[in-house]
Amino acid sequence: MKKMRMTQVARAENIGPHMRRIILQGDELNDFPTDHESAHFKAVFPRLGQSKPKLGIYPGFKKWMRSYTVRAFDDQTKTLTVDFAVNDHEGLASNWAKGAQVGDYLGVAGPGDAKYPNYYADWHLLIADLTGLPAAAAILEKLPKTAVGFALLQIPTAEDKQTIAAPKGIDLHWVINDNLNKNALLEQLESLIWPDGNPAVFVAAESSQMNAINKHLKTKSGYKKEQAYTSGYWKA
Repeated sequence: MKKMRMTQVARAENIGPHMRRIILQGDELNDFPTDHESAHFKAVFPRLGQSKPKLGIYPGFKKWMRSYTVRAFDDQTKTLTVDFAVNDHEGLASNWAKGAQVGDYLGVAGPGDAKYPNYYADWHLLIADLTGLPAAAAILEKLPKTAVGFALLQIPTAEDKQTIAAPKGIDLHWVINDNLNKNALLEQLESLIWPDGNPAVFVAAESSQMNAINKHLKTKSGYKKEQAYTSGYWKA
């Protein structure tokens, strides 16, 4: 298990009807690694009736942990930005995030390594639903300014669109879809005009939909497994 740190909420704001941004701070972030935007970490939540999470490894500790994305980390201010999908489901993490107030405690374990396969590929293809959006957005903001390609980002409503500092050469498609049984990302992918060259690919979505997207990608020219990262972020 990676190092665990205690943090507190410095700021909380809704950046759309279904996304809440939490800014964390704390002295224990002093040695948090830089350049890990888009990487996973484990958020450690307080147990029911508790205000502080219990850090450490003990029987049943994983029940209070969930995987989240480093959206941003500011090494100067030692603040960690995390975006939580909210208001489309009930759960330990989303319920905590909905009610999070300044001063609330959250444990942070990690982070792991960033997974994007090649920032300097011929072109780029990022596909994400609401749960994968923070990782995709972080990757887009780390791409070289000369990068070209596509980002297919699914959100429940038009009001959920975010400002993402992506390179000008990335064609960003907001896929509006509130029917989680419909694989709207696959439909959008099938309509793309596929460029020449070898793309770097990132897919983060519901598991069965991700598998269907992955199956389609493997039929495309230039696709290389070693230049692709695909992950089922949740199961319907």
